[in-house]
Amino acid sequence: MSLKHKLMPLVARLITSEGLQQCRRRLLEWRRTLKRQPHQATFYFRIDDPYSVLMAQVMPRFAQHFGITVTPRVMLYLDQQMYPAADMLAELAPRDAVKLADLHGLDFPKDWQLPPREVSLAATRCLLKHEGDERFWSLAAALADALWRNDHDKLEALLSEYGQQAADRAQLSLEARRDQFLKDGHYLTGTLHYAGEWYWSVERLDHLGHRLNELGLGGADWPLPYGRAKRARLKDTPEALKGTPLALYFSFRSPYSYIALARTYALADHYGLDLKIHPVLPMVMRGLTVPKAKRFYILKDAAREARLHAVPFGKVCDPVGAGVERCMAIWPFAEKEGRLREWLRAAATGIWSQGINAASDNGLKFLVENAGLDWNRARRWLDDDDWREQAEANRNAMMAAGSWGVPSFMTQDDMTWGQDRFAIIEQRLLASLQHDDD
Repeated sequence: MSLKHKLMPLVARLITSEGLQQCRRRLLEWRRTLKRQPHQATFYFRIDDPYSVLMAQVMPRFAQHFGITVTPRVMLYLDQQMYPAADMLAELAPRDAVKLADLHGLDFPKDWQLPPREVSLAATRCLLKHEGDERFWSLAAALADALWRNDHDKLEALLSEYGQQAADRAQLSLEARRDQFLKDGHYLTGTLHYAGEWYWSVERLDHLGHRLNELGLGGADWPLPYGRAKRARLKDTPEALKGTPLALYFSFRSPYSYIALARTYALADHYGLDLKIHPVLPMVMRGLTVPKAKRFYILKDAAREARLHAVPFGKVCDPVGAGVERCMAIWPFAEKEGRLREWLRAAATGIWSQGINAASDNGLKFLVENAGLDWNRARRWLDDDDWREQAEANRNAMMAAGSWGVPSFMTQDDMTWGQDRFAIIEQRLLASLQHDDD
């Protein structure tokens, strides 16, 4: 084993350590108290980002409930290397926002239309002019509603009433903010930054709420059930769902795929679903880049989500390259033996929580035997590349359904992306029963 593979699990465990996180938090709180500063957070808002639109609706109530100050920071231009499939995200995000809005009692137009770039810029210039005003939140909501409904009359009326920041000044400001955003360590708008940590979208405000509770802020009764999309309710057990297909697109290099496994199995077993798992190669092995800032955020966020769902995580040995290929080569054998579930669980657990190097024979043998498979039989599959054709077919099917990343879930003809959407997946399954009855 190379020195890199020996050190990687130790470094990853340090980065994702809950103890180290708590030490940082105590240090930052001590500094804040010493300087007699209020509790402050910065919200990165982009009007043509559906997740920003939803978060902006929550921010005033959230800030009031916890007694913190939330300062909006208007964005528009983003570093495109952070978005490997920007066109697909532009279509997927508003569809996802409609579902999240329904779940959380928020507003996002079901008849949305993708806003033209120049119209988004005009609305952004208006918000830049009023960034420090108390009326920012109501103005942002009104502008976003007009923008996403393609209501030009309403938008023109708002721009006429509130005005816009000068074009040249806005351009310079937005470009500088884009560059500084990456230096500060993040890339996704719709994100809240508080005391050294990032919270993206409504589905991460549960983490911040718990953190603020620990500081004695807020209390138990929150204004919204943040994070509720992460878990299925698993209460109803209609026999009519038995045999309903559910597809999971999975990658061995995706921490979110790993974190989603237990909840996927639980959902499928509870409703008697016909679960089909479709492994795909990770983005970097499909020619897509994942920059350093993005990798670090994902690792820390995944650790936070893993702790929430009681999933072992942190001692990581990145399987990219040979490790992934060898895990993929075992996949057809595991499927043939009727132990694909066990193989995915054992391999992902070893990679993301035990520091097992899947690129080595000893490491792969450990994973294979943990899945209840015979190593001597399994190793014969390592020289067989037939899995590549099926992996490519899986990727093409995932892309055709409207997603480029994992984990992605297909229910009937509806694609859902992300390990924090199980309540929505469940809703879509149950809604299909009503549709069939109609």
